[in-house]
Amino acid sequence: MKPLLRLACLAALLPGPALAAGQTTVDVYRELIRYRAATVGAEKAFGYDTHAYVSKFLDNPDSLYSDLRIDPPITNEIWWYDFVDSLPIDATEKSDAALDMLQWQGGFTKARIGIDVVVDKASVRAYRGEYAAASAIKAGVDADIFLKAWDMNGRMTTIGAGHAVALQLLRHQVRSNAPETYDALGIKPGVLSRYLQQNNPEKIDAFDQAYLADLLRYALSRQDFTIDTDGHRQLPAAYRVARVAAAFADAGGYLNPHGYCRGNDPHPDEPTRADAIDDNRPLCFVAATDRAVQSWFRRQMRHEASLIRKAHENRDETATRLMAWFSGALLLIDLAGFVEMGEAGLLGEMSAEGAIPEEEAAYAEERANQLTCRLRS
Repeated sequence: MKPLLRLACLAALLPGPALAAGQTTVDVYRELIRYRAATVGAEKAFGYDTHAYVSKFLDNPDSLYSDLRIDPPITNEIWWYDFVDSLPIDATEKSDAALDMLQWQGGFTKARIGIDVVVDKASVRAYRGEYAAASAIKAGVDADIFLKAWDMNGRMTTIGAGHAVALQLLRHQVRSNAPETYDALGIKPGVLSRYLQQNNPEKIDAFDQAYLADLLRYALSRQDFTIDTDGHRQLPAAYRVARVAAAFADAGGYLNPHGYCRGNDPHPDEPTRADAIDDNRPLCFVAATDRAVQSWFRRQMRHEASLIRKAHENRDETATRLMAWFSGALLLIDLAGFVEMGEAGLLGEMSAEGAIPEEEAAYAEERANQLTCRLRS
């Protein structure tokens, strides 16, 4: 019961909307699902799978490094401009702003230095390299949190990345709320300060571990973007965690003498198709889409889990603690890239509100269930 109560309290902990210059804060993907479900029905509107949806935005959906489509077909749909006109977007070019947000939310953008992300000399020093800095900055994680989470988790970089994003979410709340409201909102600044001051991962107590896991799990389950205290939009949590893990990989260096990048592009000797991640090889992360980095993360997460599974079976306390993160919060990242899962959640909300018939939500839920079964088999 306690985990459920914690999750309910943490609903107030995520960043609220704020206006970022040149960017809309409207959750365009959520509004798209609602609009299409209400106008033509779920089965007609969402008769596609994840690959087909990705194809609407990327030149080559089978490439880890695909560019965005210059003229995405979704903007040529008859209904597109009626949909855009319905959005509360304050921009001269509402269609461009809506498309930009869909590209951002969908994980179709990159972390190219000087193009997608500004990386200065101070950041290069702080994050242990320009490539690491690019991914960490895009993930919206401060350097002190980045380095501490890395130090506290060693080879378990996927868990370290989860810690980093959870700690950053907590820092946002500490900074954006008055101290006298902390208790009512369930904000625990001590969890952040204790973690940053700790040098022994074994001494992070069970309460702090559970609090961070709940905070991250709630952020992952929302599957939407957030706005930080500086007015900068942040990626959906699953892509943030994956980007941090990528930054850890870049900061740690590689045995590969030529690296994986040449400037902002993948090294010409490196494969570019999606199956390149099958052997857990690193990517040229700055050139890869957020979606591709998330796919790499899923493989890396399974690889790291296999390293500690035997110790867990032998009742090793450290392994047990790590496995709790794999089976809890991080498990949600496994499904975050599939549009079937997001649609099922949103249409379920609409059904609960009475906005669409129950059978519409049931259709989406069935698609998600079939996907989950395929992934487990």
